[in-house]
Amino acid sequence: MAATIRDKKNNVALSPGKYDFMGHLPVPLKYTFKEGLERIQKKYFERTGKTLNCYFPMGGSGNEPFKILGRAKSANDLPGIVLSSAFDGLFGKKFLEKFADSGEFRSCQKTPLPPIYADCGIKDPRNFFTVFSVAPIVILADIGKLKNLPRPRRWADLLNPIYRKKIIFGGWRKEGQKKFSEFNNFLLLNLYKDYGAESLKSLAQNTRNLLHYVYMSRIAGTAESEAAIYIMPWFLAGICPRRGKTEIIWPEDGALAFPTYLLIRNTESKRLGVLTRYLGGKKLGQYLNDNRYPSLNPDARSPYPPGAKLKWIGWDYVYSNNVLKLMETASKIFFNHWRDPSPAKTKK
Repeated sequence: MAATIRDKKNNVALSPGKYDFMGHLPVPLKYTFKEGLERIQKKYFERTGKTLNCYFPMGGSGNEPFKILGRAKSANDLPGIVLSSAFDGLFGKKFLEKFADSGEFRSCQKTPLPPIYADCGIKDPRNFFTVFSVAPIVILADIGKLKNLPRPRRWADLLNPIYRKKIIFGGWRKEGQKKFSEFNNFLLLNLYKDYGAESLKSLAQNTRNLLHYVYMSRIAGTAESEAAIYIMPWFLAGICPRRGKTEIIWPEDGALAFPTYLLIRNTESKRLGVLTRYLGGKKLGQYLNDNRYPSLNPDARSPYPPGAKLKWIGWDYVYSNNVLKLMETASKIFFNHWRDPSPAKTKK
């Protein structure tokens, strides 16, 4: 990897190996997290006279520089701590083969994990990744649009032809563009793993559109609603204001556990203990829980509804496969079989 990469959005050049911390989170969490991070930086400077070099971009597209961290040739090419909420380059096959068992990174996962996490096996057995939090992906049903159809209870139910053109999941693109710049490829990967290529063809037949999550939350249960079934993060399903006209369905086989994770360089873990204590602290963990991006922190009060399960894709699957290539394959199958509405009419 080149020593310098460019953050095009903020027009700055970055040398990841020179940072103590690089991170990005979903937009709803950014302001509170950054306030806490800045307090840590201030206290650290007052105590030591040294500066913690941190990169935490604000706004909605600050994850661009993180996509190429997976090209690192050595641990020195990476920050002391990476916090990422994207299933991208650091899950790449070559990166994992090079670093996962090298001993150059060390998990700081607190245990014992709450049962919902232990049961789905989300703790990395190689102690390479630290799972910081998850964004559970659930189903939001528009009751009026669903009419007499049964509510889907498991992920496999979404493949039933009775839901033809009744499903919307997350995706967005610029006005008039044909291709989606971002979409829920994690959903497609999970279906591909569990049910094969035919499941993606079935989902394509049942998918009416791809929309931005915020827009889904805004229209579900209104006259503008385009579908009976919306697949979206729990937080955004929860802020849909039309509680009498919509219903959050927590799949019986588990909400998809989309991870936010940490990578911590072993040589830097002691020096950067002030940051890992903040990241693993009860206060931050409870903030994440209260906002439905639940932390794995065992000290924080659980936010989950009774009986809720999580569905994690599995570390054996991650380490044994090139999951990024499989994600590309799954996405191609879906889009090759999906009848796309006119890009000019697509809402962002």
